[in-house]
Amino acid sequence: MTGDPLPEKRLVLLELLKVAWVYVHLDPRREGVVLPEFLREQPRLVLQYGYNMPVPMHDLTIDEKGISATLSFRRSPHATFIPWSAVFAMTDGEKHGMVWPSDVPADLELEAQSKPEAPPPAPAPATKPGKKPRPSHLKLVD
Repeated sequence: MTGDPLPEKRLVLLELLKVAWVYVHLDPRREGVVLPEFLREQPRLVLQYGYNMPVPMHDLTIDEKGISATLSFRRSPHATFIPWSAVFAMTDGEKHGMVWPSDVPADLELEAQSKPEAPPPAPAPATKPGKKPRPSHLKLVD
């Protein structure tokens, strides 16, 4: 069974950039990726893009082919290009984002399946007598 088609990556990035910096999750080993060599061997890399960042991205370009910008790695500027085929997820670091499951690297899927389940969270510390516990944060739902 197939669901609705996922939105175009370019449009998702442009929408997220309207309100936040965006974390782009990508496979740096894919064909067409232009990055420093030391970043090209791992199955996942997360790059941050945004307007009004502490180090401005004067040449940030988002088009039909992908994302290009001069980014700083090890305090040195590098021209980069990320084709859309290498991108498998984007988030704003909070509650918005998207994953394109068909583009997730196979070795990341295997790694996730082989990890043991996380232990249950530790119990909350007891409150002092006579004090009300602090209310927990409410999760916002879109």
